[in-house]
Amino acid sequence: MKFTDIFRRVNHRVREARDRMTEKSREAGDRMRSVIDTFSDEWMESAFHRYRQMLAPSPDSLPSDFRLRESSLPRRIYERLFPVDHVFRMSWKYGAPFLEDFMPISPDAFAGRGSYKFVYRLPWRMVLKVSKEILPSDPIFGSMYREVARNPERFLSAEELELLEHLCQRKGSSTKEKLHFKFHRLGMERYHYWRVREALPDLVLPTRFFMGKRYRKHFVTEGFSEKVTPMDSQIMLLGRHLKEFAQAVRPADQNSVARALSPKYDFTFHGERFGRVKKKVLVKIMDDFKRLIRFTQDLALNEKLIYDIHTENIIITLPEFELKIFDFHIFDHHLYAGGGDFERPEREHVEVLERFLESLSGMGGD
Repeated sequence: MKFTDIFRRVNHRVREARDRMTEKSREAGDRMRSVIDTFSDEWMESAFHRYRQMLAPSPDSLPSDFRLRESSLPRRIYERLFPVDHVFRMSWKYGAPFLEDFMPISPDAFAGRGSYKFVYRLPWRMVLKVSKEILPSDPIFGSMYREVARNPERFLSAEELELLEHLCQRKGSSTKEKLHFKFHRLGMERYHYWRVREALPDLVLPTRFFMGKRYRKHFVTEGFSEKVTPMDSQIMLLGRHLKEFAQAVRPADQNSVARALSPKYDFTFHGERFGRVKKKVLVKIMDDFKRLIRFTQDLALNEKLIYDIHTENIIITLPEFELKIFDFHIFDHHLYAGGGDFERPEREHVEVLERFLESLSGMGGD
């Protein structure tokens, strides 16, 4: 009888634990669906409306050193010979694919190439990021991507899922697989952004993720090559990337292959390079950097996820002197390729941010 009672109690606890897990899963799904709602056209258009009315400033007038973010010479030549002419946002309307939000891109609009995206300046005060072609084996496609692939309805809108279904009609298995991969990547990019925005809502730039169609000019003919790929757009902020405030920059220790593919640098900061900053402004930005450091550490220690926050992903707006983040890629701890000689991979980023904070100590005017 005693054994039977024990068995019943254990069985009851197992059922309770299962019910709690089911409820948490349902809550997570509802929360993610509510997040998808925040990416509606109405919300994003209202966020971007002001900046879409402004002409983009000329590169010469921006307080930025673009040489620090220049792509390689072959890439810059390619962008001149085969420039992106325009982009459309793809949606599902009136029971068919619909191209909207025409975005013209001038030949000199290419602003640089990141690890995963090409960046272009738009005629109005915004930038466009076009996803690069990368293999499904890339380390960015870890547990968060698999979560999207298992439950795409939590991360993609109903219209995006209908568009995917339509594009897959009468296509072979290989093409269908590529299309699903692109749409799941769109959901993953949105998921990464949501994780950072949830923790640091006032520090992230409003970002609209969408499936777009890119048109690149042919070199000889008058035609275009077109491509369906995930994209996102952001406000263009006036300021400097964190690396532009470095007093000294030297190449980090890397082998020749890593240096050619993804060069990294060690930075030494000096607070005097900022000029005179009011004490209350300085205190605010130091607190913001401490919050960013805590978020990066908590994500690594509690969830084994590495927030890939580099000095080129952070901008200090001028003259406001505020911290803003505009890149949101998150990797699984065991897949992250960075970290160097650090015992924990996130220390690669945290240490740079801590050195920057040290450079601010003793600063601050009235």
